[in-house]
Amino acid sequence: MEKRNSTGAYVFPYAPFLFVAAVGLLYHLCMKPMGGDDVFFSQATDNATLWEYLAGRYLNWTSRVVSEGILVTVIKAPLLWRCVDFLMFASLPVLISKLFGGGRRMNWCAAGAVLLFPFHDMGTAGWITTTVTHFWPLWGIFYLALLIKKLAKAEKLSVVEVLAGIPVGLMVGSHEQYAVILFAMLALYGFYLAKEKKQPSNLLAFLVLAVTDVVSLVVIACCPGNAGRNAVSLADLPIYETFGFGDKLYLGLLSIERVFIANVDIVFFAVLLVWVLLVYAKTDDYKKTLISGLPLLILFGQSVVRTAYPGLSGLFVIPGEVLSWSWGELSTWLPMAYLLITVACMIYALFQLFGEELMEFFYVLILLGLGFGAGMVLGFVATIYVSGERVYAPLYAILLSVTLYAVKKMPRQAEEKLHKTSGKLVITLLALICLVNVGFIALSV
Repeated sequence: MEKRNSTGAYVFPYAPFLFVAAVGLLYHLCMKPMGGDDVFFSQATDNATLWEYLAGRYLNWTSRVVSEGILVTVIKAPLLWRCVDFLMFASLPVLISKLFGGGRRMNWCAAGAVLLFPFHDMGTAGWITTTVTHFWPLWGIFYLALLIKKLAKAEKLSVVEVLAGIPVGLMVGSHEQYAVILFAMLALYGFYLAKEKKQPSNLLAFLVLAVTDVVSLVVIACCPGNAGRNAVSLADLPIYETFGFGDKLYLGLLSIERVFIANVDIVFFAVLLVWVLLVYAKTDDYKKTLISGLPLLILFGQSVVRTAYPGLSGLFVIPGEVLSWSWGELSTWLPMAYLLITVACMIYALFQLFGEELMEFFYVLILLGLGFGAGMVLGFVATIYVSGERVYAPLYAILLSVTLYAVKKMPRQAEEKLHKTSGKLVITLLALICLVNVGFIALSV
């Protein structure tokens, strides 16, 4: 129902959700599936039963049997996939807004986060394949996070919500990165209960989520197919087999620096910009704002210097499919320096935003560490060279979630400052970035 604001004007609180739904409808009407891996999975069960196919994949290729079971089923009905995928896209901002308290401001922020998300990555291996195996688990982790929040606040859960947590938990747990993130979320909830000396408000729901995730992790750990898939990748890329622990760690860190810093990722830029704005609004301190803004200066500096002084390109390498490097060269260590300064300043900015409550700061750091860890660990599998940027979806989700939580915790004094010219300029810039992202995806689907 429409309500009047303080000026007497009508406000429709669900307008941002309808806007996201309209954008999602545009995406899904224009998408062209059955490209890339979609063709393979559409034929996967032509000469085998679903069970035979999944058993063979588990033994020889991947532990994502739940995701692939859903995939090879839904790919037979592309219209069904469009409908389900659209509903997930349209409902995602609703889940996110509820997770962070709701309200008109959070509704718009959640909608902005969804429109900022690089949804175009979901078409890199075929629209049906990538959305089912990457976007659907991302939707699922927000659904489960909302359940865990309700448990922490002792809110009533319906039987339907708890029962829905089983298939959603299995789908999320089938994806290695999200399975670990869910385990950490449940562990933090358990730590919270122990600290507060409380019992779970709904023991059944907690056990359902915990058992589902633990079973998923065991299935992943015992899967012989993951090793087989890595062996195939090694056969195509024998030099990877010569890499030691330090080389693989460097490769994983370098991949994060490439995607988010060297390539000036637009979501990363937007997140950092909001953090700097919030630090300024909360502290009104030039030095603290400047330190928090150093990652932005690195992003800006790399782009401008590489463009203005092409002769320095040797120092400002954009890492691609790096197969070799020299530990004695400056270009090897410069990306690590960028990454170190960026992460240190991000932690500093988060301390300014959450440092008054150290436990919250601790939880946020763990969440952010999980996101960066999910990206860094990719260096330890040879498939990093063929995975594309869709594998960084968990880090995108965590960066956006931390940002929304910071907005939620923003004090009233800081909120008042955002109504000044600087705040309006940043919000306008973010809106333009969302529109550019929407336009890019609409033209590329």
